[in-house]
Amino acid sequence: MSLLGKLVFFIFLQITLSQGKTHVRLTNRLGPGSELTIRCQSKDDDLGTHVLPPDGFFEWSFNPNFLVVNTLFFCRIQSQSKVLSFDAYVQERDELKCRERCFWDVLPDGPCLIKEGNVYYICYSWKKEINAGIEQGQSKDMHIP
Repeated sequence: MSLLGKLVFFIFLQITLSQGKTHVRLTNRLGPGSELTIRCQSKDDDLGTHVLPPDGFFEWSFNPNFLVVNTLFFCRIQSQSKVLSFDAYVQERDELKCRERCFWDVLPDGPCLIKEGNVYYICYSWKKEINAGIEQGQSKDMHIP
């Protein structure tokens, strides 16, 4: 292998290893006595169905795609008669916003992504998105109790 080939391989290896895993967590914050059923999956991985007790959580880790920025995990969450499908991780949207940890609290109004400082960054209602904070660079400024 030529010196240039070795250099390109070394740079590729360093970038790949430095990217690290992303951790996604969904926590049931619906309150006492409210179970939450979730099922999350990507194009390649079905993470199964999980029933979360109050304050319980489900978490998974993965390595986002390096060359093609297209990693997507979507979830279907249900509580009592309310059902919502939402994207828990979209690489193009979240890669810089929550590179290592994308933690969601599922509240009575819907799921909210937590950013640094315990502030909700983007929230979805059970029916539709109610804040496009990530795309607009704004926060909802809802502090976590």
